[in-house]
Amino acid sequence: MTSTFHGLQTAYKGLMGQQSALKTTGHNIANANTEGYTRQRVNFNASQAYPAPGKNAPSIPGQIGTGVEVESISRVREHFLDAQYREENANAGYWEKKLSSLERVEEIMNEQSETGLLAEAMDEFWGSLHDLSANPDDASAREITAQRGAALADTYNHMAGSLETNKRGVGDEIRTAEQTINGLLTQIHGLNEEIAKVEAQRQIPNDLYDQRDRAVDELSEYINIEVEPENPGAHTHPAAEGGISVYVVDDDGNRLGGDDGIAIVQGENGNQGHLEIDVDINDAEGVVESINFGDEIDLLGDHHGKLGALVDAFGYGEEEGLFKDKITELNDLMSGFAHDFNEVHSDGVDLNGEEGSDAFFEFDDDGVLSVNQNIMDDTDLIAAAQSGNAGDGSNALELANVKETSGFDSTYQSIIGEMAIEVDQARRMNETSDIRRDTIEMNRQSVSSVSLDEEMTNMIQFQHAYNASSRMITVIDEMLDQVINQMGIVGR
Repeated sequence: MTSTFHGLQTAYKGLMGQQSALKTTGHNIANANTEGYTRQRVNFNASQAYPAPGKNAPSIPGQIGTGVEVESISRVREHFLDAQYREENANAGYWEKKLSSLERVEEIMNEQSETGLLAEAMDEFWGSLHDLSANPDDASAREITAQRGAALADTYNHMAGSLETNKRGVGDEIRTAEQTINGLLTQIHGLNEEIAKVEAQRQIPNDLYDQRDRAVDELSEYINIEVEPENPGAHTHPAAEGGISVYVVDDDGNRLGGDDGIAIVQGENGNQGHLEIDVDINDAEGVVESINFGDEIDLLGDHHGKLGALVDAFGYGEEEGLFKDKITELNDLMSGFAHDFNEVHSDGVDLNGEEGSDAFFEFDDDGVLSVNQNIMDDTDLIAAAQSGNAGDGSNALELANVKETSGFDSTYQSIIGEMAIEVDQARRMNETSDIRRDTIEMNRQSVSSVSLDEEMTNMIQFQHAYNASSRMITVIDEMLDQVINQMGIVGR
């Protein structure tokens, strides 16, 4: 037989339950614009009904309801979409950084010019040689030829120097990425520990779960990872999510570090820990020598995430990388041109009637190109003639022809053209991966993000339930007043 006050307790449970739901709705609304926030919902359960009456009756479900209880407040999240997002995030991160590196190179090669700054400097030098061939004994024509040659050398030096500077910048980005990855791993490990402590109290730390997911999402932008949820333990709440273990995976999704893989974050209850990434850059050689997690996981040559793209651009092992490749191509181009030009120059005769023994262009030990200082000081040393005649400009024409015979134009345009193709391909891949990632994110947000319309509907629904429960208390109070104060007063 139930208590006289049974209805009060039932209504009170209703009040508390709806109040919890209203608080959760308010929390959702307050975080509607919080990045990485996952909307939460209250899971109601009917509280255990009264058992069959009897002094020694066992505590078994009965027929008289006792109200509602809040079983848990859980996040609305689809982990399958999380896995898809993180896989695509690694691809998007790779192509974003690869495109950025290629665009830097393209800007240097095509700086403020459709045909390339080096080609423009070459055209101007070529024009000055033609003028010199028409006026070989003119001092101003000789001075202009020397200055245009110096401008050509400066242009090449500027491009090579810019490429080298950008390569060093990429090296700095790799070191920053290393610190970021290690910071995220430490953060995920710390959150695993905090979550375990809270879950041990049979609590559900939803906001800590969100913080951990945000850190994992960010980590997936740098390296290709797989996340495995761990068993939260025997004495935790059934809705507890537990710790997570994070693995690095290859193209085929196989975990790195042995047959079963080695977790870079170990989230198993009672066995938590994490590894740190170690990137070894050889500044003298200009390559990344090793990328390791501990002794078992080798990431050198991995082409995923921002870190993979940066290492590809910088160079690793025997691979020179994007910037070094372009520096080598430019160096081969200018070295070949300078060699052929100097050979023709040495066959000519200068204005003093001497054979052009001095090389016109010179490379120093650091690879810096310049016009021979003797020629810059005395332009009469330019061997514009093929005979001792001061009016002979025939060798200047031969010097101008070196531009064609050395293949400078075709080779340079080939370099520019290949560069444009690589940039276009990277841009398409970047756009495609961005679209795929955004589509998955949209699906993810459709499940996990806060809908203000839905929350407003819930708020009204819970408010009405709360009002009904409070009205129920009023009704029962009036009933009890009737029983206590109005009954048994006949004859007074």
